Amino acid sequence: MSSISIFDEILLPTDISVPTGLRLRALRNDDFGYLELLKQLTSVGFINQLVFRKQFDAMKKAKSYYIVVLEHIESSKIIGAATLLIEFKYIHEAGTRGRVEDVVVDEKMRGKKLGALLNEVLVEMAKTIGVYKLSLECKTELIPFYNKFGYSKNLHFLDQRFEELEAPARKSSTPGNGSVILFNENVLPTNMKLPVDIRARALRSDDMNYLKLLEQLTSVGYVTKNDFEQRFSTMKNSESYFIVVLEDVNSSKIVGAATLVVELKYIHECGLRGRVEDVVVDLTMRGKRLGILINEALVKMARSLGVYKLSLECKTELIPFYNKFGYNENIHFMVQRFDKPEIITLD
Repeated sequence: MSSISIFDEILLPTDISVPTGLRLRALRNDDFGYLELLKQLTSVGFINQLVFRKQFDAMKKAKSYYIVVLEHIESSKIIGAATLLIEFKYIHEAGTRGRVEDVVVDEKMRGKKLGALLNEVLVEMAKTIGVYKLSLECKTELIPFYNKFGYSKNLHFLDQRFEELEAPARKSSTPGNGSVILFNENVLPTNMKLPVDIRARALRSDDMNYLKLLEQLTSVGYVTKNDFEQRFSTMKNSESYFIVVLEDVNSSKIVGAATLVVELKYIHECGLRGRVEDVVVDLTMRGKRLGILINEALVKMARSLGVYKLSLECKTELIPFYNKFGYNENIHFMVQRFDKPEIITLD
């Protein structure tokens, strides 16, 4: 059986020089040795080949994971790797944002500028895919290194870790009116203490008015009904997006929303990490603690889904607010934006 690549290698840049004896390529479903390299970055734990391939298949299905590896041709050993994670959004005209993750070079190959090479590759790939923003987290001493690739710090990165993980339950279903809901609402907390005229539920495939709320957060742009449904389908099929909306039961208006994105990892025994995104409450409903309630709900959901770490980005003035939910700042958030990307369709 021939091996399968996690992404189409046509996306790899052709104008970046790779040292003689090394090959740049996509991770393959038989690259079990990749885990040995990851152990030099952080905890991996016990993962057999069956689990490795199952996680590979889930990542490939999600159409979000671009794991680039550097292979030593003579030994066939993976000596470097980095991940470009693509996150699907409704904002910025149903755009995509990119995240750089799990950059590692074998300790015997360090000092040869291979880390710089991998970062340069991921930046070029992100531009080709058409992300509007590319970001990463790093320690203080690495800020000058990432500045070289166009990153700058403009927000704070906060996270929290969960020691006791619960078994995940993540499936989509259909409500009675025929529209599709994004995730199984059994993962929603039952004790949110919402006002009597507000209910929490999953985003639905016909919730176009959700975009009106997002416009109070940032630029949305022109998104057609077809764009909305296509983006919804991509999110649903990946089983990684949990968009919670707060609905006024009297007017059926969405007055609050927040997104929990769950990222598949090979580290931490093929663990899950969570990210809180796009938290917004309607201007007419602020001051009613809805922001607090929906943030509490996402933390509880992350725990129930079994993530080992939950994180978010925020402005300086919001750090005390998010500290209330267990978040702390321990590394830096770096970002760069692309104005006129060359767009490749990923849906």
